[in-house]
Amino acid sequence: MGDTSKAILLVADISGFTSFMKLHTVSSQHAKQIVVRLLKAVIDVSKPPLKLAEIEGDAVFFYALSPPGSLKKTAGQIKAQVMDFFQSFKRESERLQQIRLCNCDACANVSRLHLKQVMHQGDVSVEKIKQFEKLFGLDVIIVHKMLKNSVQSQEYVMMTGDIYDSFDGFYGVTPERRLEQFDGVGEIETLVFYPADLVRSLDASKLVTGNSPSFAEKAGWTARLTLCSALNLLGISRTKGTFRNLPA
Repeated sequence: MGDTSKAILLVADISGFTSFMKLHTVSSQHAKQIVVRLLKAVIDVSKPPLKLAEIEGDAVFFYALSPPGSLKKTAGQIKAQVMDFFQSFKRESERLQQIRLCNCDACANVSRLHLKQVMHQGDVSVEKIKQFEKLFGLDVIIVHKMLKNSVQSQEYVMMTGDIYDSFDGFYGVTPERRLEQFDGVGEIETLVFYPADLVRSLDASKLVTGNSPSFAEKAGWTARLTLCSALNLLGISRTKGTFRNLPA
């Protein structure tokens, strides 16, 4: 195992994914394409120092290594991206609803998918396995355990106290403080924020809205879904690798 480094860890996870994917054959193919677009919407707005560590089915795992004494600076560079992820996810969800020409269960229920984010900071070791970088350490385990919590909402940011201190507050919003019992880790105090509260604290001019989709975009999306369904019925896959790593 290599030397450890301080890092900020963030997992953006799609709420409602499991029930969304438990649909009949045609709908499940459409559901997969919808989730891929939503995950890409999150990835596309990420910026350094965040790096993509892994795509984990319904979640995206990011990390940012921080030089000694620079955690507050690194945290400051990441803070704005938390809202960027929510906005990009919401815009893509609304766009998928606008371009819908299909009435299957998946296409009709895009609005049931939401984004939650969990954040933690700690020590990690980065190992290279062939062309991939893999993160190891207890803090990597902790940030993933945080996805299984008692928060009832499907949209929120949960963070541990250390990273909250590095942020020096979070958009001026008072957090909901909770004690969570994480399996195999124990009890950890967490702070929870909800997107609606965060949006109210922001300058409305900074909230970006998308353009209305064209008929060509609607037709192109419908053609893609039709092709995926047809190939699936024929037993042919047009994806490269696995859904865990997104289709090409």
